[in-house]
Amino acid sequence: MKSPTRLSRAFQAAIGGVAIHHQFQGRGFGRALMAGLDHIAVRPGARRLTVHSARDGVGFYEALGWTLIDAARDYPLLMKELRSDA
Repeated sequence: MKSPTRLSRAFQAAIGGVAIHHQFQGRGFGRALMAGLDHIAVRPGARRLTVHSARDGVGFYEALGWTLIDAARDYPLLMKELRSDA
């Protein structure tokens, strides 16, 4: 019997409102934050994350393994498939 605290099917989680103050950009804080969110999301069973990014942030997410799935929006939508060992 499955534990009631585990989800029985994969689900998608969304990240919103992420920003690193410009004085702290380029120091690894954003990379560390996103790695932590990956880890937190897989714990309850998330298999996919989505995030809307500022246009100038798309390259940051792509460098971390995210895929641009909708560039036509004012804030492009990116997606990342998660591994259970993230």
